[in-house]
Amino acid sequence: MNYTFVAPKMNCRKYSKSMIAKYALQDFIIGATSKEDKWKCMKESLGTNINYMQKSGSNCLVNSILELWSYDETTILAASQADIKTKINTATTSPMYFNSYDVTTVLGGKVYDGSGKIDSATATKMTWFIQGDDAVKDQAEAWEQQLIDLGQKEHSGISTTYVFAIRSFSDEAGGAIRGDIAFLSAGYVIVIVYITIMLGKFNCLEQRFGLAIAGVVVVGMSIGICFSLASLCGFEYGPLHSVLPFLLLGIGVDDMFVIVGALKNLSDEQQKLPLNERIGKALRHSGASITVTSLTDIMAFFIGATTLLPALRSFCIFAAFGIIALYGLSTTFFVSAMAVDVKRAAARLNACCCFYKHKPEYKPNNCSQKEYLPAFILKFYAPNLLKFPVKIVVLVLTAGLFGLTIWGTVNLEQKFEEKWFLPSDSYAYDYLTASDKYFSSGQEQAGVYCKNIDYFGKKTEMESLYTQLTASNYVVNGTVDSWFKSYTDWLSTTSDASVIAQIDATTKYPLDSTKFYDLLYQFVTTESAGLRFSRNLKFSNTSSVLGLTGSKISFYHPSVKDTVEGFNVLDGIQSLVAGVAGSDCFPYSQIHLTWESNKVIRQELYRNIALAAVCVFIICLVLIANIWTSLMVFSCVALTFVNVGGFMHFWGLTIDVVTCVQLILAIGLAVDYSAHIGHCFMTFQGGRNERVKATLVEIGGPVISGGFSTFLAFVLLAVSKSYVFTTFFKVLFLVVIFGLFHGLVYLPVLLSMIGPGAYFSADRRYQHDKKERDEENGVDNYAMEKQAPTM
Repeated sequence: MNYTFVAPKMNCRKYSKSMIAKYALQDFIIGATSKEDKWKCMKESLGTNINYMQKSGSNCLVNSILELWSYDETTILAASQADIKTKINTATTSPMYFNSYDVTTVLGGKVYDGSGKIDSATATKMTWFIQGDDAVKDQAEAWEQQLIDLGQKEHSGISTTYVFAIRSFSDEAGGAIRGDIAFLSAGYVIVIVYITIMLGKFNCLEQRFGLAIAGVVVVGMSIGICFSLASLCGFEYGPLHSVLPFLLLGIGVDDMFVIVGALKNLSDEQQKLPLNERIGKALRHSGASITVTSLTDIMAFFIGATTLLPALRSFCIFAAFGIIALYGLSTTFFVSAMAVDVKRAAARLNACCCFYKHKPEYKPNNCSQKEYLPAFILKFYAPNLLKFPVKIVVLVLTAGLFGLTIWGTVNLEQKFEEKWFLPSDSYAYDYLTASDKYFSSGQEQAGVYCKNIDYFGKKTEMESLYTQLTASNYVVNGTVDSWFKSYTDWLSTTSDASVIAQIDATTKYPLDSTKFYDLLYQFVTTESAGLRFSRNLKFSNTSSVLGLTGSKISFYHPSVKDTVEGFNVLDGIQSLVAGVAGSDCFPYSQIHLTWESNKVIRQELYRNIALAAVCVFIICLVLIANIWTSLMVFSCVALTFVNVGGFMHFWGLTIDVVTCVQLILAIGLAVDYSAHIGHCFMTFQGGRNERVKATLVEIGGPVISGGFSTFLAFVLLAVSKSYVFTTFFKVLFLVVIFGLFHGLVYLPVLLSMIGPGAYFSADRRYQHDKKERDEENGVDNYAMEKQAPTM
């Protein structure tokens, strides 16, 4: 099918929709069959309501191989095999619409004989054009549904049928996304369970189920706020936006782990302070970290919102509003809920049933009092990571990953196919697959659309437009179908005395503008050579004077082998039309939207990434307040981005509007895992190894928990049938893996070797603050510290 020929609701930017011929396109591919079965199927299809069919003259506009016999049942059934082959191999003009006819566009899997003539074919394509006016939208969609139902039925003598209609794409792609929304509910349940386990302890008093619910409520409110504010600002909701709840869930939980972790890691002296002062101390250490990560995410999305692509701009605005809401609610509502939970625990109220108060003799079980993740980091991970040979291995591994993935990033292809948005088990996907198999010429139908201009006075321009289109390398030879050329040819050859009386005897051109439009109307409504152009011209009738408000000249683009060649064709045809007609005319095809989108992505992707990277560095520099630490954090962001881009190539992903969003997102999210480490490192005094160990014990657990919760929020999308969802899973999975690696492996090693000194205001030393708590947890921290190497 040539689905790209649809024009009713295209985005023509400054061009009015009324300039475009209003028609829709439906298609039907039929497998090998006899001529009787083909006719039966065709007749049955046309037996549906045809009141909304697009017409060319008095005939409904239906393109198929049967068009060569004018859909005359008697003639078709009486034709012999030899007659059919002769007709197919000699026909050059449609007997119904009088336009040029290329039989190869409706026959697929062609087999040629020794003389180069078509001997047989394994598939044929039938295309119905229906009205695209809003006034008949509901009836047209109902007609489409009847066609879809018919195409999915079995037909005697026909091996297979594939069907596609205008509504198919939105029905199937949207249905896939809506069907996978169930993953959102399951993802929320998984994350609630996880954060309940990780925020508290396994006993009736210190479990934090209520705080986990409060955290999810924060995410829910943020989703509502971002949808409300963005919609209020006039931004539309699209298929990409379906991943926003997953995205905000993953980001929001990260900040909550950091805040709760800061409260848990207060020193013994600070734990004795009044509650409001303890909360203040916790926010002092965690506030800067979550501010860095939130601001970088917000700025990355606001930069992404400067794109010319409406879908990408809308998604970035939604996401930016959502993260702003997350930051505000996390530092207010969630912190308040945390304070209430601390009071509840102090009052010995049950974690799940706050009306029940435990007796003074109740003691939490010993197992719940051990913090296994901090103990693992302290006892095993940090000491081994800080050994000199391990540091060398980490640096070599990081360099090797960078070298491998920079090659992959450079070779990351820019490509997109619309069928990727369809479920692989849908009838629409099957149709597009069959279309690629049987009709893979790659030629794209297009047209030059002209506005309400003085067509009478633009004779030279219209003739030059036809001449240059015909000679252009961007147009398939012999496919230009110009109403103006056919009209002037008719004027030059007609023997109608009434027409001759209205044209100049020498130039064979109408004497004035009124006669030009009157004769044109006569040409397209009464002359066999002009009937087919009725759908390409939009007449106006003001004060009984005819005129044209819009027109179209049809042609085909040649097949293109890749996106870059598509850019060249697009630029070439736009330059050609602009050079002849200026702003009065413009070329358009559905494929132009894809080429234009890819062109914009290519032009803006590097700009957006560069701007986002600069903003990330500036924000880190301002909030971390140390240029060397900021540079090290930024190196983690850059390495993560390159690693993600490289593995996208290895995973078979390409650059398109979906992955473009995710690459911008990767810039912001990559900061989350390293900024916390970098900032926390600056708050500790002592030697580099000691400060790194203190940093990993204090913030390593929340960073790991945050990264794993982000993974959990997306993990169910791995089994989705939606391209949007599965692609988001793949890219976010890569961001989490490489973000954690650089934040918890590479950056600590770098800080332990060349990390700067602590803040002048740093008042914490690891040994003093951790000794008693580590002894209670059974961790002999100080024996290990004496054995740790220093650099």
